Amino acid sequence: MTRPTSALLRGYRCECHTSRPRSGDATTLLGSIDVETAPQAVRWIRVALRTLSPALNSEAFEEAWQWLSEDHHDALQALVQGEPVTLTLRQGSTMIQWTARPVQFLRLTTRQGVNLPACAQEYTEPRHQRE
Repeated sequence: MTRPTSALLRGYRCECHTSRPRSGDATTLLGSIDVETAPQAVRWIRVALRTLSPALNSEAFEEAWQWLSEDHHDALQALVQGEPVTLTLRQGSTMIQWTARPVQFLRLTTRQGVNLPACAQEYTEPRHQRE
């Protein structure tokens, strides 16, 4: 007998936002990704940070490399323990913020085999409109 699977999947939601607090500009979502593991979440932030770091001013660059070389280990540990992580850098008047947090996703139904409802056979081919 097979055990029923949970309708929820554990994973991580990662986002990157920018804002300009001094000018009152709204926060802008630059990118996001949903991943299955904590190492994948940290890797997403690290790749973005490595890509961006050559364009950063010296202070933000130092903070970025500190996170890349050492602090990402603490971030990984926090995610594994179920805690969210945030990395914030300031580049001039712009604030760049990466976040990763544990989430639960709803498992979506598949479109294969026995999981299909009985009526699924009626919709296997597109129907032509009557002329």
